Amino acid sequence: MTEFNLSDEQKELLNDAYKIISSVLAELRDKGVPDETIFEFSQSLIRHYDPIELKRLEKLSEEKDALFKEANDL
Repeated sequence: MTEFNLSDEQKELLNDAYKIISSVLAELRDKGVPDETIFEFSQSLIRHYDPIELKRLEKLSEEKDALFKEANDL
């Protein structure tokens, strides 16, 4: 696993987040949500914060904006 240079405060925040997320996911499982659904949900969260995906969406948005501007100019 990659070592990141984090401050003690950041490490504590990540540890707290891990505990909260684990608790919520366990609660979903306890309420009968299938493991596969929980996994897909967690993957969607990861993609939501993926910097490469964010850049792709930003570029797509800029291209759409340019197309709309061009269409409006016609």
